[in-house]
Amino acid sequence: MQLLDELLELRLIRPVDLHFSRWLKQQHPSVNQSLLALAAIVSRHLGDGHICVRIDSLMGLIAYWPMSVREPLRALLPSDTASMSALVDETVLGTGDELTPLVLNQDRVYLYQYFQYECQVARKLLSLAGEGDVNPEQLTMHLQALFAQSNEQPDWQKVAATTAVAQRVSVISGGPGTGKTTTVTRMLAIYLQSMLEHNPDVHPVIRLAAPTGKAAARLSESIAQAKHQLSVPESVTSLIPDVGVTLHRLLGARPNVHHYQYNADNPLHLDLLVVDEASMIDLPLMASLLEALPEQARLVLIGDKEQLASVEAGSVMGDLCARPTGCVKTPAMQQLLLQTCGVPFEQGMPSTFADAVSLLQRSYRFSANSGIGALARAVNSGDRRAVRQAFAQGYDDIHLLPMQDDHVKPLLQHMQQGYTDYLKAVSEQQAPASVLLAFNRFKVLCGLRRGPWGVEAINQAFELQLEALQRISRKGRWYAGRPVMITRNEPALNLFNGDIGVALPDEATGRLKVWFDLGGELVRFSTSRLPSHETVFAMTVHKSQGSEFDQVTLVLTPTSQGNSRELVYTGITRAKKQCNVWGAIETLEKAACSPTTRMSGLAARLWNGPGPTASIGPTP
Repeated sequence: MQLLDELLELRLIRPVDLHFSRWLKQQHPSVNQSLLALAAIVSRHLGDGHICVRIDSLMGLIAYWPMSVREPLRALLPSDTASMSALVDETVLGTGDELTPLVLNQDRVYLYQYFQYECQVARKLLSLAGEGDVNPEQLTMHLQALFAQSNEQPDWQKVAATTAVAQRVSVISGGPGTGKTTTVTRMLAIYLQSMLEHNPDVHPVIRLAAPTGKAAARLSESIAQAKHQLSVPESVTSLIPDVGVTLHRLLGARPNVHHYQYNADNPLHLDLLVVDEASMIDLPLMASLLEALPEQARLVLIGDKEQLASVEAGSVMGDLCARPTGCVKTPAMQQLLLQTCGVPFEQGMPSTFADAVSLLQRSYRFSANSGIGALARAVNSGDRRAVRQAFAQGYDDIHLLPMQDDHVKPLLQHMQQGYTDYLKAVSEQQAPASVLLAFNRFKVLCGLRRGPWGVEAINQAFELQLEALQRISRKGRWYAGRPVMITRNEPALNLFNGDIGVALPDEATGRLKVWFDLGGELVRFSTSRLPSHETVFAMTVHKSQGSEFDQVTLVLTPTSQGNSRELVYTGITRAKKQCNVWGAIETLEKAACSPTTRMSGLAARLWNGPGPTASIGPTP
């Protein structure tokens, strides 16, 4: 199909999208030309993170494409549900009941596998929602013991703990410093106390997990700190784990095997699973996780719905928290929250899934005098004036550093200053733990990988500057002090995408070894054994999710390419003590007003229920 070849030449579709359409033509020689064009576009938008393509969005998606391809596509592509339904043939485009490459469901078109993922996730979550057995009087007693009287009414942490104890599935969303892990730790204590009071000999198995090694380590540290502050018996705290693992480790990822060790036929051995940084979980991974969950297990998902969606397809956390206007918790849950937390009744349309979702709204990390908090709120609200006002207030923890004629040299000098402690630790041959600690105090975050302001160019330029200043001595790619990030999972080595290590000379041999902190354990590898990796003085905002640094410098691309509200918010909130924004205020304002939307049917399936307007889909 010549039109698709032209789309490829214009880089409007990818080679894989063209190959998909060609494969359809080979398998079904009489296929309608409209379906070939549709297949390429659905595949292309899956690459952009969309689970599906809405029929009413098709014309808008191609509106700014060159006229030479736009007009032929307008003639080919269906413009409404009726014309799309006319193309259903049960061989290429089906309704999901049978295996077909494309699926039409309501007003959305999917690739078959992603339609199945979405239905599977919705079906499992809805089966978990609304299930639970709790004694209100007993729960009130435990809540009063663990939650001090708060001036904040209602106490949203207390509300979140209550709903999590009362449900088999719980979703807790909140920004940095809102007390997500503190809340979950108290919830675990209440859950365990209730279990032990019913049966003193029971030993529930609780597991902690997160999408990346860094996020798992942070979860472990936070839970360990929080559980030691609990005023509960040692018999309870001893059952709360403080070691988290990555989701890939939890599910049993294996070398050269596409399926996980744990699945529906071989479920995980646990009673309750806590997963942090849930916004990083893409739809296929969430489907695999839910598939491996045992029949009677509980699931607690923690995250920040305002953060960047996953790198791969889907915006699962956002969909889980997409509570429609007028939607309220069920009368039973509202009665429980009134009795235990003093939350007044709301009028509206009751939703079972609303019972599972809690939003933490108060940040305990960022005080009223915090510029980071003020800037994050301004960006998140899309308020241009508030964004500019945040810098005008004179906060000492946020700084706007305008680019100078698009030259990278000032940024490199800034990076050298930011990494002073790290470079000193390397030159003094301090212990690996100290070097890793120093490295994680400062980080440069970028929106893009490629281009003059992408991580690849900045990392390369910074290495050249360090070499010119004789701060590093390179032999090939490797040198003492080279920080690297793993970019491909290697289960055999227990190294996974996102793990960060530092190359340091071995005390005995002087040969370079790469040290990693894996869940609190220092592990070293020879440079030749590492899976795919890259230098990481600068990293993408996506890769920084699940991490925190004392000081962050967020680099905004002058062209606004890649900048979005979620990206800027995520970058800003990686900083604990200081955040520098490297770019023009106009670029920042534009990003704050540019939210990202990913097309999906998951929210409709969860929040509207399995009615005719949002069917869950076929059961395998």
